[in-house]
Amino acid sequence: MEATLATAQPRDSGIDAVASATRRLVDAITRAGAALDVDADRIVADLDVLTARIDAHAPDLAERITTMWRQPGPGRFDPAGGTENPLSPPVSLWVEPDGSLRGEVTLRLAFQGPPGHVHGGTSAMLMDHALGVANARAGYAAVTVGLDVSFHAAIPIGSTITILARHDGRDGRKVRSSGELRVGDLTCVTAKGTFVLIDDPSTREKFRRPSREQA
Repeated sequence: MEATLATAQPRDSGIDAVASATRRLVDAITRAGAALDVDADRIVADLDVLTARIDAHAPDLAERITTMWRQPGPGRFDPAGGTENPLSPPVSLWVEPDGSLRGEVTLRLAFQGPPGHVHGGTSAMLMDHALGVANARAGYAAVTVGLDVSFHAAIPIGSTITILARHDGRDGRKVRSSGELRVGDLTCVTAKGTFVLIDDPSTREKFRRPSREQA
């Protein structure tokens, strides 16, 4: 039986391909570091030309936000798992037979915090994202109001990280989930999240979409 993908299906063309190429660019810049200094002026000029070419296709901010949220299916623009977001690793999460989620990701040098290891904020972002997707798969669209993250071991840059997440239950308008990040058999990060249903009136008001005048 084929596993079910809980996050957006990556594509090999269009904006997904552009985002993927941009990730390769960021990785190359990060790895090259000051070695780029001798050629920096020419590289900046080339990037400015490319940026202008891309920017010519970009609508204003309010219109872009609206089109993002009109897309069917899982979000493609999230900074943790969005296939259209060049800042995203990105992360794919699959549904396990028990309803929990599992995924794998390898983080490159741009995500470094301590020497040779993943930044703790990046680990927290991955957990927040995975826990939110677990809730969504359980039928609860909710936003984070609390995230308790514990760091047990540093995650080496370039290692294969296993992401596990599960929906734990609902208590009124609050939804709870938990998960962990592993490298091999080693549990490196654990997290418990508290979320509030997005269809709650007070939550809807906080996340009311901005009008063009507000953007």
